[in-house]
Amino acid sequence: MASTWSTALACSLLFLFLCAAQGWISWSRAERDRQGWVELFLADSARTDDIVDQARSVSGSREIRVVDKARAKERFVERFGPEMLQALDSNPLPVSVRLRVDGSPQRVADIVSRLQTIPGVESIDSPHGELEDLDRFQTWVARAGLLAALVLFGVVFGVVRNSVQLSLTGRGRLIDNMRILGASRWQIEAPFVIEGLIQGLLGGVLASVIPWIALWTARTVLPLPLALDVAWGLRAGAVTTLFAALAGAGGGWWTVRRAFR
Repeated sequence: MASTWSTALACSLLFLFLCAAQGWISWSRAERDRQGWVELFLADSARTDDIVDQARSVSGSREIRVVDKARAKERFVERFGPEMLQALDSNPLPVSVRLRVDGSPQRVADIVSRLQTIPGVESIDSPHGELEDLDRFQTWVARAGLLAALVLFGVVFGVVRNSVQLSLTGRGRLIDNMRILGASRWQIEAPFVIEGLIQGLLGGVLASVIPWIALWTARTVLPLPLALDVAWGLRAGAVTTLFAALAGAGGGWWTVRRAFR
């Protein structure tokens, strides 16, 4: 029981991390969809159709939208309010062409540099800097998650190892009797490996169920930045349970192999 609950306590951190990681991935995808547009602001004398054709040729984008002056005013008012435009007699906002550019930040930066050479394009608003920061942060999160997983694997491995070691010590006479009766090495070792597997499996289940119930209960009280998705919990629970089961089986197998070698 002590080994199972220690495993559950350690692996609950993995479960919470996996849930948070899935929330981060969901948010980053939404952010990419929101920011994944390059916007070309046109001069008043520019011909919109010509700009659209050249932009499509340069970027290869199939999703291009033209924002006329009326729509540009609506967007400005939604973002900054109507006060700044009320004192003006005419609409000073330029026509713009928005196109979606997928790929790495470096590819986006390369396309933006080529779009700037199109005649009639006065300026360009590009999200490649923000997307680059997003990718960099995501890489560090993945590295931190891998390091934490390795540390947790070692913790669970050690906890189960100590538990199986105690089982071996307490069943020394039974093992001697099995040897006298002609039991094979695998028949002697298998129960201890299964014992470690069960300890890890139960610990992984507890590490998934208890934090998820706590999160689901707390969501009505705490202002969580993202809504909880049941699929997140199922995926995180499956990975956590498998992770704990493998660590437990590994700890049991390692201990019994070293004891009987």
